[in-house]
Amino acid sequence: MSRNAFLGILVLLASLLGACSGIGAGTATRSAEDVIATAEALADLTRAATVQTLPPTPEPPTATATPPGPTSTPTATQGPPFVEADYNAYVREGPDESFAFVDYFLEGQRGEVIGRYENSDYNPPTWWYIRRIDQGKDGWVWSGAVTFFGEESGIPVISVDFTPSPEG
Repeated sequence: MSRNAFLGILVLLASLLGACSGIGAGTATRSAEDVIATAEALADLTRAATVQTLPPTPEPPTATATPPGPTSTPTATQGPPFVEADYNAYVREGPDESFAFVDYFLEGQRGEVIGRYENSDYNPPTWWYIRRIDQGKDGWVWSGAVTFFGEESGIPVISVDFTPSPEG
């Protein structure tokens, strides 16, 4: 509503209130026609004082087909390979359940893979030697409990002396 229309309505209302309250010499009585005419005048002022609407937002241009360009081949992720625990698992002193566990590898935690061992007693047979990225002790985790990320070809195979210590 514009400022002038708002002020006009206020002046009109003040006049009406002054006329109805008996201020002045004598009490004026207003007829029903006068009250209706005043209400219609206020309604006309209100309708005339509408807020301007913004113009509609223009439609964005429609996309045109882009001719196919040369395809690019995705590059391998750089950095050391790592594993992420799929569920809570043990970190062990060696690549077998007969070795004592030294820590827990909790779901979502990550460890950098620095070695591997193939143990045919397990399916899958791979055990990863990890350096903990999150807090915790380094050690061996079974590949069935983790997801591997990176390139396996450069990970050294570690030989292990199978004289496991008692379960910890």
